[in-house]
Amino acid sequence: MAVPSLHLGRPVGALGPRTIQVSTRTRLSQPVSIRRFQTTAQRRDDGNTYDVVVVGSGCSGLTAAAVAAKYGLKTLVVEKSRFFGGTTAYSGGGAWIPANKHQPEVGITDDSFEKADGYLKRVLGDLYDQTKVHQFLRQGPKMVEWMEANTEMKFKPVPLPDYQETIPGASAARTILTKEYDGSPLGRRLLNDVRYTLEGYHVFGSLQVDPAEIPVLTNAFGSLSNFIASSSKVFRYAWDVIRFGKGAYMANGNALVGRLLKTCSGEGVTLWKESPASKLITNDKKEVVGIVINRSNGGPTTINVKKGVVLAGGGFSRSEEDARKVFPHEWSAAPKHNVGDGKNMAQAVGGYLPPPNPNNGIFAPISLHKVKDGPIRRFPHFSTDRTKPGAIIVAPNGRRFGNEAEPYQEFVKKLHQLNISKAYLIADRTFLRKYGMGLALAAPMPVRHLIRDGYLIEAPSIRELAQKIEVPAEELEKTVAAMNEYAKTGVDPEFHRGETIYDKFYGDPSTGLPNSSLGYCVRAPFYALPLYPGNVSSTYGIATNENAQVVDAKNQPIPGLYAVGCDSNSVMRGEYPGGGSSIGPGMTFGYVAGHQLAGKALE
Repeated sequence: MAVPSLHLGRPVGALGPRTIQVSTRTRLSQPVSIRRFQTTAQRRDDGNTYDVVVVGSGCSGLTAAAVAAKYGLKTLVVEKSRFFGGTTAYSGGGAWIPANKHQPEVGITDDSFEKADGYLKRVLGDLYDQTKVHQFLRQGPKMVEWMEANTEMKFKPVPLPDYQETIPGASAARTILTKEYDGSPLGRRLLNDVRYTLEGYHVFGSLQVDPAEIPVLTNAFGSLSNFIASSSKVFRYAWDVIRFGKGAYMANGNALVGRLLKTCSGEGVTLWKESPASKLITNDKKEVVGIVINRSNGGPTTINVKKGVVLAGGGFSRSEEDARKVFPHEWSAAPKHNVGDGKNMAQAVGGYLPPPNPNNGIFAPISLHKVKDGPIRRFPHFSTDRTKPGAIIVAPNGRRFGNEAEPYQEFVKKLHQLNISKAYLIADRTFLRKYGMGLALAAPMPVRHLIRDGYLIEAPSIRELAQKIEVPAEELEKTVAAMNEYAKTGVDPEFHRGETIYDKFYGDPSTGLPNSSLGYCVRAPFYALPLYPGNVSSTYGIATNENAQVVDAKNQPIPGLYAVGCDSNSVMRGEYPGGGSSIGPGMTFGYVAGHQLAGKALE
């Protein structure tokens, strides 16, 4: 989802042991249609035997775990890395759920199953799988209602349009965001075990903000109310650091993870981090009955599984071998541990890996911060800078090649089509200090260190900037002059920027210019930021049926084995109909898997 939290700085070290077992159960409200839940005591069993094991701790896996535990199943979540949250923790936390209960709150009252189904038929074309799409469309709204009634999850609407808004059946507010969350109830240990957001999406190490707060915080001295709100947030953050070692306020994807972890811990789910799964165990009937977990503090541990294993390991976008086969680019902003463990384990017991999709990931342009003696830091450019008035993106020839503000999936597909391996985001001083450029955040945050590191390139004129980035100076000057004229007239005759609802949603009407998506680039110094085609996760994975069960080459389910999120082949087949088209299906099929494991019928 393209509405991330603001996040900059370095994380505070995680605290606490590798195993967290919380047995204090939180009773939440339940719809009358849901049967009485079992107590934690009723589901205790041998320490090496669980009803359900979930591999991975992103939103899809934690949703499956929360549902299973809520229905009384003894559940274990194993996470390969030192942090819980997976790619979800990096994300904007939006879920694409058509006909959801929150749409009327922003004036959308005409969405329906039929409307969304028609839209997906047109977006997916030959990739449309009626059985799985219908399951998603039916269960998605029910998942939202169930999770809000029975867990810590709370969503809120946003009037974001679908990404293919001109296609019949498109609507708005199908993307719902996670309400911000006070993570204090997680306690010091579990709060510190939540994955930090990407560098560039937090301030002072771990201070997160909701997107609605950004205009206030970046103009803290603009009014008394802004100053009070900004000061209060900073003081609260300082108090949280004293109490917990990091900020407790959680927004966007971190809020989604925090709410799900609170639910899981309250339901007695066992949480193991730094515990990669390595092998599924089957019996002579080819049923999955166990799994081998490599504990960092105890070596391989065999876990007996009564009901099933849910693979939710985040896909394979950081696997050099697998990613090279399906991605026409090199860079991924996904966590480094997402290397396809779930896919590999499923294939070893007969799971079917179908032919690749036309597109196999969630694409986004990425900038790279190369730190001396450290890892390359990757920043995905969803909507915080390139969609704002005054942003210009050019190819190595110094010319624009498309609409800078179009959805991230389509923007990177254009880079692929034109075989552009490196582009440049161009802007002036006014733009940089108002909106920021990638890791270079808006005022009052410092940017000089990023210029020294070569992440951001600065020059006193457009001609000198062109020379520094080695693009034709005359062409870049012509491009910037043309964009300044477009800002004046409000019309982009080349690529029609600012004409769609999406462009206007991410524009800035406060400029007072005719087109909220077009602005001037006139104030020296000028800046360039290299952008590369990349992805934030894979969407190609193991074949599953409408019940999230892993299937073999004959489309028969493998008993006891499920796959959700990026470990499964997406119901969208690599297309991206709207913001949150990975999280929405991920949570929905996690909800479906949880009900299947508990033997509870879906309505």
